[in-house]
Amino acid sequence: MSLETAEKTAFLRVAPRFVVHDMEQALAFYGQLGFQTSLYDEHFGFAERDGVTLHLQHFSDPPGGHSVCWIEVTDSEALYQRYLPTGAVCSPLAARPWGFKEFCIRDPFGNLILFDERLPEEDATSEKG
Repeated sequence: MSLETAEKTAFLRVAPRFVVHDMEQALAFYGQLGFQTSLYDEHFGFAERDGVTLHLQHFSDPPGGHSVCWIEVTDSEALYQRYLPTGAVCSPLAARPWGFKEFCIRDPFGNLILFDERLPEEDATSEKG
């Protein structure tokens, strides 16, 4: 492929695909997190929120490991407080040296979602310290 052809190509969307062992449980879990969920068929579903879509795929014999998804958000503190009661939070909300406040959740199938909010430039600089 020539460089000229590559420059005409645009990436339009990305949708992480998470392996789930129980579609009903997955849809309920992501619904509890505020996602709108829908079922395509018994093996494939969607969790959508604010223009972000997660694909949920059921496997009877799932591959090993887990997936990780990074989502940039606003008002990470409110989101963190909303998700704490779910028991899914696996790291506390904290400012990171790379200029984001971050926390993560783990779904019932081991998939991780990192939620990051960009820090104002002066806060990010002080975190690098």
